[in-house]
Amino acid sequence: MKNNIAQQLGFWSSVNIAVLGVIYLLLLIINFSTQGFTFPPSQFVQLSGGIITFLTIPGLIVQYTAIRYTNDGENKILGSLGIIFITLFAATVSINRFVQLTVIQQGGSSPDLARFLPYATGSVMFALEMLGWGFFSSLAALLVAPLFHGSGVKNTIRWLFVAYALFSFMAVIGYATELPITAAAFIAWGPILTALAVLLAVYFRKEN
Repeated sequence: MKNNIAQQLGFWSSVNIAVLGVIYLLLLIINFSTQGFTFPPSQFVQLSGGIITFLTIPGLIVQYTAIRYTNDGENKILGSLGIIFITLFAATVSINRFVQLTVIQQGGSSPDLARFLPYATGSVMFALEMLGWGFFSSLAALLVAPLFHGSGVKNTIRWLFVAYALFSFMAVIGYATELPITAAAFIAWGPILTALAVLLAVYFRKEN
């Protein structure tokens, strides 16, 4: 029964993340096709991305918890550590996005908010975003990757988790060193994360 509940929650959380991921990718495609690779993105993209990210965070916590409870073997400590790091990710990123969706929207263009803008130069909140996505979520992905072994979907999920971690680490290193490899974030947190969500939904459905 415990595993069955975990599989169901894992499936629906993965579906939720996949749907939000597709919306996010469509948003980026439309933005890049109309405005090019501009930074920071338009206010509409920033607001929409903030809402999508905020809604994705609970799904990731549920997803990683489901991964842990559908893998009760000797490597279950990896799943437990994955939950810890994805929770740290959720804490740092949700602070940034909640401030963006409340204080920033209410404060308008006040100069006092410059350091709190989600994509401004020297933004404290953007640093939190990179810490969460680039560092904590990378560690979570690396920890749960070994739990998927075998052939087919499981093996693909494992290597997608590894790829996600590598591109995320590249993004945070690029941010810390002011190198253009920060753009790797768009690959990790867009197509790779969405592909992972789709395959994890298939995995949980098969296990159910």
